[in-house]
Amino acid sequence: MPKTESLWQELLLLRELRADRQAIQQVDSLLLAESLLLVTQQVSQIPFVNSSQSFCAALHETIHHNRLEERIELILSEDNSSVECIGWSWSWIILLFLPLITVPLHY
Repeated sequence: MPKTESLWQELLLLRELRADRQAIQQVDSLLLAESLLLVTQQVSQIPFVNSSQSFCAALHETIHHNRLEERIELILSEDNSSVECIGWSWSWIILLFLPLITVPLHY
């Protein structure tokens, strides 16, 4: 398959971004970004090991620096956006059930 590797990398990025969003809900975003950067620096100091024998994330490869940069930018940009999303979700639920609420008024 010609695009298998690029699709796999995109899937890994989306999974990492989803995990970062989940972690932001439990930990301060600045602390999370800093710890991600520290882990990456520590991993980059470890000599390269064959990836088939390694069970760790491939943070030391040069291809993944853009992914790391994107993750840190997302972590730092999502300070207050999760609070706003909660309000929007409740308004959509109310609008969704509004026709059901008005059914008893028709009789």
